[in-house]
Amino acid sequence: MTESFKEMATGKWILKEWGEHTYSMGYRSRQGFRIAVSVWSTIFHNRFYLGETWLRKGDVPTRGNHDPLTDEDTFARVQEVLKAHDNYKQRIQRHKYLLQRILFSEDSGTPCFVETHPKKKISYYRTKGKVNGSQVFYNSRDIDEQLLTVMRRMTVSEDIKAELQGRLEKWFAAENNDNGELERAKQRLVKLERMEKNLQDLVLEEEISKEDFKEHRMRIQSERANLKDLIDITGSRRSLIRADFEIALEIASKLDLLYESGDNNNRRLLCETLFRQVRVRNGKIVKIQANPPFALIASQAGGSESLLSGQPVHLR
Repeated sequence: MTESFKEMATGKWILKEWGEHTYSMGYRSRQGFRIAVSVWSTIFHNRFYLGETWLRKGDVPTRGNHDPLTDEDTFARVQEVLKAHDNYKQRIQRHKYLLQRILFSEDSGTPCFVETHPKKKISYYRTKGKVNGSQVFYNSRDIDEQLLTVMRRMTVSEDIKAELQGRLEKWFAAENNDNGELERAKQRLVKLERMEKNLQDLVLEEEISKEDFKEHRMRIQSERANLKDLIDITGSRRSLIRADFEIALEIASKLDLLYESGDNNNRRLLCETLFRQVRVRNGKIVKIQANPPFALIASQAGGSESLLSGQPVHLR
């Protein structure tokens, strides 16, 4: 490993060529395969080979009991070499597709993969299936440019936001008043507490044996624990539903602004959050399926009953 760091520090290797070189020299993984480029990258970035551990005291790394396999100067030169490679990769990195694993082609009836041509500086969504014997390619820029229109259509106004918040309050109030299971659980819990108190009175008055008292109390305590869990889980689930809806509603009221002001990573995250599937035909987005609770919210913004039930909605 010491020689590997020395070689990489010379700057004459890139990781892929180094991996091929070591493979030709007989280096193998434990399973006998070629050592992956990602593994070599991890090795060359790992300060373990400087004699350090992953433990730190503040910003100061902790020295290990093992001997270092490289020195500070060599390690630093290797980092500079790797950084230069990373900068090169960033200049030619592939397009970050906004709808990767989300886009579906109605032309072919299949999902779309992604494909980048760095030399041509073009990125595509490519269909898995074929139409007339050929796969369909959609220019990613043409598809992505349509997303702002989709975001604007899904953005809710302040009036609709306030209306949905009011509906949410009414729904939770109705749930609290009309949840028979939860109310029965609470009533049963009160009854069990009375039963346990009566048991204590009976054993004090020697109406039942201590053995019977212990057996009955264990049953009561077991049922009471289960009821408390049911009540807690139900309350937590409601809180989560409420919190999720409130966060989604806040996002939905700013979708167009978030999309327009966001960078590529932010837009990608927004698409993953919003869309279960985006369907395209002849290079145009024609339908969407939104993730819950955005499906319900978007149906109120666009007046689409199909979104309310989670079905695709046509975009005109």
